[in-house]
Amino acid sequence: MIGLIHSYEEALEFFNDRAVKLGMDFGLERMELVLGRLGNPEKKIPMVHIAGSNGKGSTLAFLKEILMAQGYKVASFTSPYLENPNEQIQIGHEMITDEELVDLVNELIPVLTEIESDRNFLTSFEVYTVLAFMYFEKKRPSIALIETGLGGRLDSTNVIHPLLAIITSISLEHTQLLGDTLAEIAAEKAGIIKEGISVITAVESLEALQPIMDKAAQSHAELFHMGKDFWVENRVLETSWEFFDFQSKAFRYSGLRINMLGRHQLSNASLAIQACTLLERKYGFMVKEESIRSGLANAKWKGRFEQISTDPVIILDGAHNVSGIKALLQTIEERFGDKNVHFIFAALKDKDYPQMIRAIEKKAASITFTQTAMDRMNEARELYKMSEHEQKYIEVNWQEAIKRTCGRITGEDVLIITGSLYFLAEARPFIINSR
Repeated sequence: MIGLIHSYEEALEFFNDRAVKLGMDFGLERMELVLGRLGNPEKKIPMVHIAGSNGKGSTLAFLKEILMAQGYKVASFTSPYLENPNEQIQIGHEMITDEELVDLVNELIPVLTEIESDRNFLTSFEVYTVLAFMYFEKKRPSIALIETGLGGRLDSTNVIHPLLAIITSISLEHTQLLGDTLAEIAAEKAGIIKEGISVITAVESLEALQPIMDKAAQSHAELFHMGKDFWVENRVLETSWEFFDFQSKAFRYSGLRINMLGRHQLSNASLAIQACTLLERKYGFMVKEESIRSGLANAKWKGRFEQISTDPVIILDGAHNVSGIKALLQTIEERFGDKNVHFIFAALKDKDYPQMIRAIEKKAASITFTQTAMDRMNEARELYKMSEHEQKYIEVNWQEAIKRTCGRITGEDVLIITGSLYFLAEARPFIINSR
C-alpha cells in the first residue's frame, strides 16, 4: 500500500524514489491499465503530439503562443523541466501548483496501489504523464500540446490519439534504446503517427524521412513535409530578431519575426504555422494571421540560445546531442563570428560526447569541462580526456567552473554554457541570482 502524500516535498521524494529505483522502462501496457481505471482522461481533450531529436520544445512554444494569441486555452506537457518540476504541466503560462500536484498524486495512489500489486510499477515519467492527463481533464483546455519524453512508439505519451503529429527532426541519439541508424530512430519517432491524422515534419535526411513516409502511408495519414509542402524564404538577421517569409502551396506570410535565434528556429516556427493551418482546415480551430504574427514574436523557450548576461555575454543552450551542437555552432558563427567564444560543457553518459566535443573544439577559444551530481552525468575528467584542445580546463565543481571561466575571459568575449539541459537547470538560477 502506497501511503498518502502530505506535502509537496513528499511528492518530490515520491517521484525521485521512483526515478532511482525504476529508471526508464518503456512500454504502454502500464499506462493503459492506469488510464483505463481513471476513465481515460487522455481521450477527453483534443491534442497535438510532438516528437523529434531536437526542436520539440521550441516548436511547442511557437504553437502554444499562436493559439493563445487567438484566445484558446492551451495546455502543455513538456520534459525535462529546467528549474521547477511543475513546469512540465501547464495551462497557458501557469504551472500546476504544488497543492494541485499533491492532490492529484493522492487521487492516483489508490489506482497505483491496485495496479502495482501485480508488479506493474509506473516510472516517474509515466506518473507525471498520467498526472498531466488528469489535470487537463479537470481544467478542460481547448487543446493540449504533448511532447514525447524519449522516442515515440513506446513513450508513455503515446497512449493518445492526437489531431496532429509533428516530428521535428531526426539525429543519432539514445542509440542503445532507439537504434543505431537514422532509419531505426525515425521508425521509433514515427510510432506517434495514428490512423487518419495529419503529420508534419521537418526531417531532411531521406534515410530518416522514408520510415515516416511509410508509417504515414500505412496509417492513411496525410503527410506535410517542410521543403516540399511549405518552406522558409528571405531570412533576415537583426540583433535580437530573425525575420522570414513562410510559403506554402496555398498561401504566404511575409515579414514574420521571432526572437528565438538560429536557422533551426525558423524550421520550428514553420512547423507551428503549418500545424495551425491544419488545425483550422480539419478541426475548426480558427487562427488569424494576426495571431500567428504576434504568437511567433512572443514565443520564448528558456535555455535555447538564451542570453542571460551582457557583460560578459553569457548564453545558455541546451544542445544535448551532436545535431544540437551543430545548430548551436551555426548560430554562434552567424551572431558572434568575430568574437572569442569560450565554452563550459557538461554531458550525460549516454550522449555522443566525443563528437560533441570535437565539434565544439573547432570554434572554442577555450573549453572548461565540468559535471553535476546527477547519476547520469558524465565525469568531467572523462570529458577532459576526450578533448585535444590546447586551452582546455577541468573543474569538477560546476559553480567554480562558471566563476573561474568568467574570471578568465574579457568583456568582449562570449561564454556558452551547454551540453546538457540538466546542467543548465542548475546553472541558470545560479548565474541569474549571482549577477
